[in-house]
Amino acid sequence: MKARHIDTEGARLEALRQYQILDTEPEKTYDNLAHLAAFICETPISLVNFIDENRQWFKAKVGLDVSEMPLNVGLSYLCQERRNVVVVPDTQADEKLANNPAVTSYPYIRFYAGVPLITPKGHLLGTLCVIDQVPRQLSQKQVETLVALSRLVIDQLELRRYVAEVSEVSEKLIAHEQTVHAQSEAAKTRIANLLESITDGFFALDKKWRFTYINGQAERLLKKNQYELLGKNIWEVFPEIISTTFHREYQRAILEQVSVEFEEFFPPLNCWLKVHAYPAKDGLSVNFQDITERRKTAEALRESEERWQLALDGNKDGIWDWNLKTNEVFFSTQWKKMLGYKDHEVSTGWDEWTKRIHPDERDFVLQAFQDHFAKKIPSYVCEYRVQCQDGSYKWILDRGQALWDALGDIVRMVGSYTDITDRKQVEEELKRQNLRSQLFAEITLKIRDSLQINEILQTTVTEVQKLLQADRVLIFRLEADGSGTVVQEAVLPGWPVILGKNLLDSCFKEEYLERYRRGRVSAIEDIEAAHIQPCHREFLQQFAVRANLVVPILVRDSIWGLLLAHQCAAPRKWNNFETELLQQLSNQIGIALSQAQLLEKETQQSQELARSNAELEQFAYVASHDLQEPLRMVTSYLQLLEQRYKNQLDANADQFITYAVDGACRMQTLINDLLNYSRLSSRGQPFIAVDCSVVLEQAIANLQIAIADSRAIVTYDTLPEVMADTTQLTQVFQNLIANAIKFCRHQQPQVHIGVARGGANPDGESLNVIPSVDEWLFWVRDNGIGLESQYDERIFIIFQRLHGRDKYPGTGIGLAICKKIIERHGGRIWVKSKPGQGSTFYFTIPDRAGK
Repeated sequence: MKARHIDTEGARLEALRQYQILDTEPEKTYDNLAHLAAFICETPISLVNFIDENRQWFKAKVGLDVSEMPLNVGLSYLCQERRNVVVVPDTQADEKLANNPAVTSYPYIRFYAGVPLITPKGHLLGTLCVIDQVPRQLSQKQVETLVALSRLVIDQLELRRYVAEVSEVSEKLIAHEQTVHAQSEAAKTRIANLLESITDGFFALDKKWRFTYINGQAERLLKKNQYELLGKNIWEVFPEIISTTFHREYQRAILEQVSVEFEEFFPPLNCWLKVHAYPAKDGLSVNFQDITERRKTAEALRESEERWQLALDGNKDGIWDWNLKTNEVFFSTQWKKMLGYKDHEVSTGWDEWTKRIHPDERDFVLQAFQDHFAKKIPSYVCEYRVQCQDGSYKWILDRGQALWDALGDIVRMVGSYTDITDRKQVEEELKRQNLRSQLFAEITLKIRDSLQINEILQTTVTEVQKLLQADRVLIFRLEADGSGTVVQEAVLPGWPVILGKNLLDSCFKEEYLERYRRGRVSAIEDIEAAHIQPCHREFLQQFAVRANLVVPILVRDSIWGLLLAHQCAAPRKWNNFETELLQQLSNQIGIALSQAQLLEKETQQSQELARSNAELEQFAYVASHDLQEPLRMVTSYLQLLEQRYKNQLDANADQFITYAVDGACRMQTLINDLLNYSRLSSRGQPFIAVDCSVVLEQAIANLQIAIADSRAIVTYDTLPEVMADTTQLTQVFQNLIANAIKFCRHQQPQVHIGVARGGANPDGESLNVIPSVDEWLFWVRDNGIGLESQYDERIFIIFQRLHGRDKYPGTGIGLAICKKIIERHGGRIWVKSKPGQGSTFYFTIPDRAGK
């Protein structure tokens, strides 16, 4: 016998448990089958055995004292393996079986015959087996009978399962019936409670229009109790509603078997009712509510909306009202009109709003909403661009206020749109003007401070590119043949770089050059569509130019080059502001170039003059130095002639010798002074902190013979410490005091040296030069002969004298030396004098010591 299905061990055990047979009480039916098997097979032991996961459990047993055995004890596994009838006449004859614990010990099996218990679905649940302690044989008829008995065991199991299932279904049906009954009673109770608790009135009518039920709210609304209504005809109780909407709609609901709903004025109670009537199998059910207040509110709301609409129509602002629960937005007609839309072109969706916000500003606008919702800001206010119906953008001032419910949830937000495009354009124009002014100021400052042309040109292209937001701005230096070089460029990444390239447009002829020379400005909005020569278009296309603006740079009526702005990404219309900006900048560049050329020429002249002065100074030094030796020889021999032959020749010879000696001495003095003058700049000492009082005392000591001979009186103030060349400053004081003594005629010389901080007025009179506050002002005042004001500057020029040598000796170099020394120290020197009233020589020295 072979089963139709072989399942896994897990499925077998699950099937066994479904029969709920394990560990149950003994049952007579199974006991009878076990006894019958033992009787037919003539064995002392028979078992109805069910194989569990770890054991063999005996539902029925004959001749055995135990109720179960371990799974590894006994021979039932043979049926489980073979899934067929197993007959073992003598276990001792089989070496493998002879060692089985059930053979070697209780119950000492020598004979075994077993039939597998297989369910209709092919699950092996156990065995029906007979056992003897002596060897034996079964006839074929006994085996067949044993198999038939096994089927009876299976049938009994199936019957058990069917009974259990029927019992379970019966229990469920009983429980369900009880539940349904309870639910029905509860539903009736809930309906009754509901009808009594609802705020709507409710009553029921039978087919003869008599009241069969009325809830408490209906009593209150109709102002009649149940005793006045139940069993009464509605048309008799309320005859006023006959031939009204109430009468017509109730009749229609019954006749057509349809629900009706309407709002109507109820004359008996002087109120408005909202009625919902629906037919039932035994009459009509009516639900109604008093809507008088709602009707009044609706009417007031309608009037309010009319007033609001009038206000909206008269207001230039657009209004929006956002319902955050439904995410729908109401946009007023003015809101749509402001952006060029018709009513039907804008839906009520939230995205209708957000998708029109300019992409550059969308994130911060939405963030402003979130900040307001989070109560970080008291109200929502934003300025941003919104796309109009024609694709253009308008600047909008958007203001709004959110509304929160009692739970703190946002339910609504109302706001307004104000068109601020004109204001923004004015602001943008002011901004552009400010940027233009800043750019002009920066370039002008660079022109005034340094005239560094490359820096000026670089600043120009960089700032213009930012200001115009052009893809490229460049300066093109033109040559006479129309070619040229890009000397400066500011270009956005991704576009060709042409800085430093030498370019020649084959279309750029002399006539175009002349037009630019006369100030022509070229503005092309779209290279592809412009009426220009093909060669010129190809020339521009190689640099990815789609639109360009060209302004000439003129220097003193001649063209120096071009200032160009390029748009490469797309065509561009150049406005007046942009054109005027480039024109004004080109004028500034022209001025800078002109001044740079003048500065270069002046620098060259200054360098040439410095070189010439240096050569003259060197010549003076060399000449005076080389003249020293022959002049000393001449002087020496003339002095020998004078000593040896004086009074030995005639009077004329003595006079001639005297003239020659005097001239040689004066020549010696002149050469020494000239040599000192030439050495002032080249051989001056470094500036150190010098006490002017000490310097003055040294100068006075050098002049002590002259002072003693003239009985001069020299006085001085307490002098400061300055940074100076000690030797040269001593020479200044010495020369000025010596001149004061020399030009004093026959009176006793009186000389005073004074000092004051810059800005002070020592004489109480106006000065020719006002010293600054960071300078020391010195003066040397005398009571000498004075001089005319017309000679105030001449006396400081080398070799310039106002008197003959016979009257006042000297070479005319002393004051020139003073001027050169003072200028080397960074100061100035001048004189204030009147004939016969003495002179005051002023000079300044910077106060470097005090810093």
